[in-house]
Amino acid sequence: MMATLPPRKNPTPTKISRQHLSPLQIFLQMGFPKHRAEKALAATGHRGIQLASDWLLAHVNDTTLDLDCPREYVVYLCPTGPLYEQIQNFWEESLQKCGWNGAHNLVPHITMCSFFKSGDENCEALVSALKDVVHSILPSLPSSLTLDKYISPNYMGLFLNDQQAEILKKLAVAYVKEVAHLCTTGEAATKALHLTLAYQFSPSQFSLLESLVDMVDPRTPAAWEVRLYSRDTRIVGNEVHKVLYSHVPRDPDELELLIGDFVYVKGESLASSPDGWIEGTSWLTGSTGFLPINYIERTAESDAWTLHRAIPSIGSTGRERLENVSLPRRPPISLSLLNLLENSEGSRRSTEVLSESSSTDRLHSRQASLEATQLSPLPQQETLDALYAKVKKPKKEGPLYKFPIEGPRKVIVARHGERVDFTFGDWIRFCFDEAGNYQRRDLNMPETLPERKGAPHSFYKDCPLTNIGLLQATLVGQAMKANGTEVHHVFCSPSLRCVQTCTNILRGLGIAEYMPINIEPGLFEWLAWYHDGMPVWMTLDELMDAGFSINCNYDPLIRKEELKDTHESCEQYYGRNAYVAQSIINTTQSQGGTVLLVGHAATLDTCTRQLVGGAPRSAHEMTSIIKKVPYGCTAMMGEVASGHWTLFPPPVFPATYAGIMEFDWRVLL
Repeated sequence: MMATLPPRKNPTPTKISRQHLSPLQIFLQMGFPKHRAEKALAATGHRGIQLASDWLLAHVNDTTLDLDCPREYVVYLCPTGPLYEQIQNFWEESLQKCGWNGAHNLVPHITMCSFFKSGDENCEALVSALKDVVHSILPSLPSSLTLDKYISPNYMGLFLNDQQAEILKKLAVAYVKEVAHLCTTGEAATKALHLTLAYQFSPSQFSLLESLVDMVDPRTPAAWEVRLYSRDTRIVGNEVHKVLYSHVPRDPDELELLIGDFVYVKGESLASSPDGWIEGTSWLTGSTGFLPINYIERTAESDAWTLHRAIPSIGSTGRERLENVSLPRRPPISLSLLNLLENSEGSRRSTEVLSESSSTDRLHSRQASLEATQLSPLPQQETLDALYAKVKKPKKEGPLYKFPIEGPRKVIVARHGERVDFTFGDWIRFCFDEAGNYQRRDLNMPETLPERKGAPHSFYKDCPLTNIGLLQATLVGQAMKANGTEVHHVFCSPSLRCVQTCTNILRGLGIAEYMPINIEPGLFEWLAWYHDGMPVWMTLDELMDAGFSINCNYDPLIRKEELKDTHESCEQYYGRNAYVAQSIINTTQSQGGTVLLVGHAATLDTCTRQLVGGAPRSAHEMTSIIKKVPYGCTAMMGEVASGHWTLFPPPVFPATYAGIMEFDWRVLL
């Protein structure tokens, strides 16, 4: 028989069950410093351990991680529903027609309380105080808001009537009083409450903006939410830009870019950058470094804020919301690292679609899905690489066309297809062994690579197309053939991706065997992007040995050896491409017909702009344009009178497709 256990006088307290611990307590149990745990929880809006852990992992190299840098908070009253949609449509239209103004920088709102600073440890208390204040004043709030439109030469907005404004000001004053002991004193709204539609715009845009404001009806129904936002203080004084393309650093002072991230950059530095690079800070990692300007695009500052609470207050019923507020046609406002790392915001737009580059040793990849019913099958389902191996130096069976070609002249300019390095990041490190043997790691990668001197390192600045890229080019050629578009002369940048694109366009047209490609180095992209050295392109012999049809007798307008000035200005770049385009037109004038130029994203503008009467763009303007030039797209200009050219709609439709993440079969385990 077992002895009875005597009672203990001072038992050790039982450990609290993990499920009853707060997120902060769990972090402390895991050994994280208190200040880091509080910073991560505040930055992620107290959305749980997983997201805060991801934030800490991403910010491991953030030099401000251990500094006392309180976040800035602000309280807004924000519309939802039909009125919000009207404002968004107005902003989208005004941005397209009039350019950026100050209103585009924030979510549509009425300011209830100006920015104030508070320690990370106070985040939940700030949220709790807002809930208590709103719920206490909720019975006195109106069922809807009455807004009146106001327009002046330097401001356009919607103003709240005085009676309703006074009620909302009481809410703001009560909240400021409630949280005064937690923060630097914030100021409750005391002036006329208003929702800004446009300000900080050029006086020359006033008339057009005034006409566009008509699309916003202040009487349109709306529900209103009181929202508490916060922001990293490093945003203050900077512009927020979203990352469109991934970038793997090649120098220690460069910043790694992941699609969907935001970067904080100095606005005045954008226009004055001498080489197309600028220093910026990553929202995702907190790291600072140099990045290419053409890889980013300005967006609303509020897109990089954290939403802590959204409380339906006027014109709506339902529970308060803590989850992400999804705003149409804008990136997500609230932080979601997992979504950011897994999905590309850019891939859902008709801009260049690139996958994220990994910051670890795991290779991230992306494939593109295309509707099978819209695609023509490849011959006998053979891979394009297999076709390359079969096509050696083509046999010419006489001229394809009888010159001179009658009718108006046209110039078609095409951008290359999807490239391997922008899709798979540092692909060479993963796909080549120590002996330099290539091994395919993804079905979207080439099955084989052409033989060339200096491989694999020579592929770094002169990469091939993905299989999707090859298919894009084939589709362009097939579409041109289907609508009767003929090509009589073809010129191509020396980049391998452009030669592959050009070849597959000609194959889609069914004329590759009869039309050798003229390699024109003058069509290469802006030399300022190659400050660390120019690419070493494949020789004509190497290209022909790889199965490409090349005109060895062509005497280029600008030789490879002449492309050495990596300090080439943007104006010089436009001049170089305009010279090449005009010279090609002149040298083929006696034969007539349509010219095909295959180059890069900027080529569609640099080879046409001055010929149609435009002036060279600034570097900032050009980089804004090329962000909207997707892989495999085309532009076309036609001669409307002798020596006079104008732009016409492209000869083929664009090919839009969706980006998808890499599949890891282990998720099924």
